[in-house]
Amino acid sequence: MVTRLRVIAAILCAGIIAAAAPAYAQEDDTFNSITGQNLVTLLESQGIAATLTQDSYGDPLIRAEVGNLAFSIITYNCNGDSNPACARLQLAAQFRLPNGANESDIAIMNAYNQQYLFGRAYIDPYGLATVDYSINLNHGITEDNLVDDFVIWIHVLDNFVTGLGWSVST
Repeated sequence: MVTRLRVIAAILCAGIIAAAAPAYAQEDDTFNSITGQNLVTLLESQGIAATLTQDSYGDPLIRAEVGNLAFSIITYNCNGDSNPACARLQLAAQFRLPNGANESDIAIMNAYNQQYLFGRAYIDPYGLATVDYSINLNHGITEDNLVDDFVIWIHVLDNFVTGLGWSVST
């Protein structure tokens, strides 16, 4: 699975700009928001299964899968009624721990947060191991930077699941 994640990261890096740029780039090659449909198009163009839904506020919510790992893209700071464009994204994955959360798992989350620069690991209020990564598009972001953020997210998932020496089920 680790090899597949690395292949997907390479594909994202190589092809995401050409496939998705016209959908959201501004004239100066930066953008400050993106629609849910454009996010889905971007992910699907790279072979990542993605489904667009809505959260309880009517904002876009994307469910995606890379390898056999499911994750969500939660959107914030969205404007527009029929097809809102959002300036902030949070990529998040949650995992059920085989024996429930315990002190050892909290120590593992703390170790992850100390070892890795990107991604935030924690046990949520329901006892799920959670990792997330935020992207801010507000005030403009280049296409290359967005590509890099998605590649980093793939590495965050890889590090979280395989680099800590424990197994989880989704």
